[in-house]
Parts: sequence; C-alpha cells; structure tokens
Amino acid sequence: MTAATAVPSHAPLTVVDDPIEQGRYTRWVTGAAGEKLGESSLQLSGMVCAACAGIIERAIGAVEGVRSVQVSAAAQRATVCWDPERTRPSALIEAVRGAGYEAVPDAAAPARALRRREHRQALWRLFVASFCAMQVMMMATPSYVAGPGELALDLWQLLAWGSWLLSLPVLAFSAGPYFSGAWRALRQRRISMEVPVALGLAITFIASTGATFDPGGLFGDEVYFDSLTMFVSFLLAARYLELLARHRAAQALEGALARLPETAWRVAEDGSATAVSVQRLRPGDLVRVPVGQAFPADGVLQGGVTQADESLLSGESHAVPKGDGAALVAGSVNLGAPVLMRVQRVGADTRFEAIVSMMRSAMSQRPAAARLADRWAAPFLWVVLLLAAGGAAVWSVIDPSRAVWVAVAVLIVTCPCALSLAAPAALTAAARGLARRGVMVQRLDAIE
Repeated sequence: MTAATAVPSHAPLTVVDDPIEQGRYTRWVTGAAGEKLGESSLQLSGMVCAACAGIIERAIGAVEGVRSVQVSAAAQRATVCWDPERTRPSALIEAVRGAGYEAVPDAAAPARALRRREHRQALWRLFVASFCAMQVMMMATPSYVAGPGELALDLWQLLAWGSWLLSLPVLAFSAGPYFSGAWRALRQRRISMEVPVALGLAITFIASTGATFDPGGLFGDEVYFDSLTMFVSFLLAARYLELLARHRAAQALEGALARLPETAWRVAEDGSATAVSVQRLRPGDLVRVPVGQAFPADGVLQGGVTQADESLLSGESHAVPKGDGAALVAGSVNLGAPVLMRVQRVGADTRFEAIVSMMRSAMSQRPAAARLADRWAAPFLWVVLLLAAGGAAVWSVIDPSRAVWVAVAVLIVTCPCALSLAAPAALTAAARGLARRGVMVQRLDAIE
C-alpha cells in the first residue's frame, strides 16, 4: 500500500469513506431486494475473550443501516454488511470505539501497524509479569524451606513487603486488560470471562496485603503474592501464544493480498501508457503488464505470447503458457514477455478477490465447539460466582480464616479463558489449505 493511499490507524475517519479506500476492504453485494450493499472487513483490537465479540456485535448492529454483523474473537475480525444509502464505514468504526475497542479497515498497512502495537504491548505485559513473578518467588522461597521458628518475624515481614511491592506493577500493568475487560462487561450489564479472573486477582491481592501489614489479623498471616504473579504470567503467556498464531493467520492473508500490484499501466487510444491505481481500472481497459508483475485484473491476452505463474489458484509451480486470447487471472505473475491485456473483471468481481474473501471467511468462522462454549459461557460464570460465594459462606462457619481463600480458589480454578476462543492455528491451516486446493478452483468456477 502506498503512502498516498494508506489509512493510518489514527487518521480522520472521513478518510475511510473515500470510495477508492473502500475498495480495499469492502466488497459490494446485492441484497434480497436487489439493493446494493457493502460488506466491509474490519480488524479489531482490545478483545480478550468471546464475550467481547457480543459487545462489539451489538454496538455495530445499533448503527442505522447495518444489515448484519459477524465478529470473530479468535481472528479479532468483524464482517459488516451495511446499506451505503444510510451509513458509512466511519460510523461503524465510531461504534466500535464507542464500545471501548479499536477498529481499523482490514487493509495491509493499518492492520500491520495495529498488530505491531498489539504484539509489543503483549510482550511487555508478559515480560513484566514473568520478571516480577520470578523475583516474588525468590522472596517466597525462604518461607517454603524454613522450618518452624527458623524464619524471624521481622525478616518474614520484610520479604512480604518486597513481594507486595513487586506485585503492584503486575496488578496495575500486566493484569490491566483483565480488569478493564471486567469493568467493560459490567458496564454493559454483562458477565465475561474476565470477571472471575479480576475478582480472584483483586481478592488475592487485598487479602495478601492485609496479611502483610497486619499479620494475624482478619486475613491471617499467609500471603499469596507468588501465586498471584505466576497466575498472571501463565494467563499472559497463553494469550501471547494465541496472539502469535492469530498474527500468522493475518500475515498469510496479507501474503495473498500482496500479489496484486498497486498500480497498472493503462494504454490510451493513441498508444500512450499512464500509471493508474488498480482501483481505477474498468472493464474494457487495455493494460500493459511488464515481465515480473502480477496481472492487475481478470482479462484476456491481447496479442503476444507469455507464461503466467498461477500457483495462487492451482498450487502448480510450473508456468502456464499463454497465447493470444488466453484468459488471465488477477494475481498471477507474468513471466514470459511484456504483454497487453484487455480487462474483463476488476475489484471484487475477480477470482483473486473471491479467493481473498473465502480466506477471510475461513478465518472468521468459529467451530461448533466454540459457538457452544459461547452459548454456555454466561450461565457457567454465574454458577462459578455462586459457588465461590457459597464456598466462602460455608467456610466462614467452619474456619473463617480460610473462607476468603476458598472463594479465591473457586474463582481461579474455574477460569477457562480459552474455552470461548477458537483455535487460531487451525483457522490458519484451514485458510491456507482452502486457498491451495483444487476445491477452491471448483468453487470459484461455480461462482462464475
């Protein structure tokens, strides 16, 4: 994407309404009543579980003119069908931002910048949590190995204070997404996976803080800063691996998109050639394609002989001979000689765009198990909260000093944050396989 046409992540939203820019992330379809509808793909950030997908879907669905919306928490992608007579893509992005998330058009440049920022932030959160967890564990080791009476009270308290201090950045920075996600869900009057996590972390920190500064008081004399920091590290490590898999899937899609050139040489009636954006090409245009450049649209060879690399369609590595009148496919590479091509289909009508659309669909679809998990997530979380409260109430009668920790244990061990996340690696493999197998060509032929 050139600098002149790229959409920066912080550019004014009116830029995304430009028809040329819309062509990069929007395909036009026909509605049931024959009306023209836009189907836009947005890249999202700030999501931590499938509950976020429901919040974003409702926010976008509330925009006037939106016909349908589908959000994938695994791919962090939204596909929105909207009426161009009643709304604009900028309104969709504003709705996502109003719900507390971030969205950019799913074009290569802004999506890459968003991924880099997301990766850097996730890595820093994981580093801070892991580094502090190691230091806290080092300070907790004397309590593990010391026998009764071997560790002086003042030394124990000093180590507890050090653990408390090191737990602050973990709670404030590393675990920030879980607290913000829980608050966002509660503000939307919903319950999400972050709620029991945030409650467990907050209760553990408060109880351990009470034991640190008032040993033998209401919260006893046991501190669990080591468990808290390590738990956050494990959660962030799993989230980081999921993020890497999702980014690889996005890079696979970008690799396919990169095959299409940014500009094309359109030949006028007098024989002069002018460089234009591929978005400006129209059926009937005559285009000159140099050697080594991909064909910018679907068309036919207008005189001459060449060879084309069509591995994007068939997976065949050998070049395919092309003679006068032969069909040329957008995204295939001209390998033989400079040729002229008569454009027949452009933009979303090309087979290349159909491949990209099917890859996006494969990345956005959620397995049946994930959809089932989404359906039962909210009832499951309510049961978890009730069990935690019930366990604390029972143990407050049996042994009040253990009531808080029983509630924390229930909240923590019933935290399957990955329950509602589809496997990004599987989606990546499905998208790549779908693009490379012959069944893709057969389905595209059926479309035509």
